[in-house]
Amino acid sequence: MKKKKKLQRVALLETLLVSMLLGGVVVVVLVWAAKSEDSQLAASIRQLIGIPAPEPAVVVAPQPAPTPQVVIEEAPPPADEPEPFIAPEPEPIPQITFAEVAAQKHLWPRQLTLKLSVQVLIRYNGKDYGYMEFPRGRTILVDGVLANGEIFCQIDGNYLSLSVYETDFYGWFKATHGERYQIQPVVVDFGSRATAPYKLGTEKGDAAFWAEMRIWCQQNYDSVSLSIEEDTLVFKWLPKEDAPIDFPSEAREVARNYLLKRAKYGGRENYAACEIRHPTTGEVLGASAIFIPRL
Repeated sequence: MKKKKKLQRVALLETLLVSMLLGGVVVVVLVWAAKSEDSQLAASIRQLIGIPAPEPAVVVAPQPAPTPQVVIEEAPPPADEPEPFIAPEPEPIPQITFAEVAAQKHLWPRQLTLKLSVQVLIRYNGKDYGYMEFPRGRTILVDGVLANGEIFCQIDGNYLSLSVYETDFYGWFKATHGERYQIQPVVVDFGSRATAPYKLGTEKGDAAFWAEMRIWCQQNYDSVSLSIEEDTLVFKWLPKEDAPIDFPSEAREVARNYLLKRAKYGGRENYAACEIRHPTTGEVLGASAIFIPRL
């Protein structure tokens, strides 16, 4: 009896194992049929049992590895550097004309130097009186500066009227006043001889000269009493005002204008002396002479 029960249990166990095996096979087949996409048998099993066909697998293309970004580090800002020094442009030196210099005695030199040798025949009233010679480099004492570029000066007591270009005036001015002023060159006209239509020695020329000379004397001295003597000019004049007068300086001015106006009408004189006399007593109030080498 016991043996029979044992056999029954073994048979039952075998049946159970077989059933489990068959069930496993069925499950595997069903799972395969549910997932298989390219098998006709799996499709027939799915159709027989009613299992829905599997959705097509979505193939995801592999993504390329991301390119590493190169991070460029910005250079740290430079330390504060001092701005480069820019020197300011120097202010232009003020311009000044020769006429403005002539009007301001504090800008005159006390002495200058001759740039050229001067050796000229002295001529007055149609006569020659020998030569006057001054070597180059000679020191001259300045007596006056005129706006037209003339320099009145003394050499050994002789008064001369020189062109500014015959002296070292411009070099002296730059060295003395160059930091304050830049002087403009003056135009000196040396070609002013014989510019009148009439010449001395003719009736019209002599009349025109004396008319011009008398007009100048009247305008500047309120007197026309000027005469020519053998070796000097005589100008009778007495100022109406009581102010002190530098008669020698006035005598040089009369002699200078006499020479310049004579040259305009063709005169050859380059030297003249003048005496200023009292118009009533004839007393000599002052006398001087001037030499203009360029005439």
